[in-house]
Amino acid sequence: MDLKSELTGEAPEASRPSVTYSLLLPPGWKRFAVNDEAEKVFVDSLKKVFQPRGQAKDYMYYRALTHGLFVDMKKRRASSIYLPVKAIDNALLPASLVVLPAPIGGAHQLDDFRNRLMASHELEESLVNGLAVWRWEERQPTLPDGDAGVGALTVHHLFEAPKSTGRAPLMLSATLLVPPGEEKSDLIGIVSDLFDAIAGTFNWVRRP
Repeated sequence: MDLKSELTGEAPEASRPSVTYSLLLPPGWKRFAVNDEAEKVFVDSLKKVFQPRGQAKDYMYYRALTHGLFVDMKKRRASSIYLPVKAIDNALLPASLVVLPAPIGGAHQLDDFRNRLMASHELEESLVNGLAVWRWEERQPTLPDGDAGVGALTVHHLFEAPKSTGRAPLMLSATLLVPPGEEKSDLIGIVSDLFDAIAGTFNWVRRP
């Protein structure tokens, strides 16, 4: 046993089983790598939302917000992004779901991360097959001054990895960009429920 494994109580890396994940998406969604192609698909969906409304200024703000999200995802080593590619009423839903590692060094830091989350967010906790699943939300104002409601809703789900693997948890971070005028519509609740339903299909799968 190496020194790190002895200190953390985790199995040595050579003897750990390797796992990946499975996830079910609704029809009309597609998996992408987190790259320029995915960003272009997402931006195209924004155009179809804002151009018919003549909201060029709002589009530019959300375009910049989208670019910032992609830069952040790349820095955080996101592995995949899922985007709706089938139009509904001639428009694509301005939503995305990203799979990325939790921002911790390993499973042994999970309790500290939980304490930090609880200090700033309303954290919902559950157990699935004996593993922790956490849910919390972040809401970004429509405009930088924060005067115009919800501009982006992000629903995070964290999934603790099987303890025998020694790996850090994975996160599903699902974001909906909310167009101006839709801040109090049923859209937010409907898409939030959709995000939760997708997260409910997450499963750890042992690699062959």
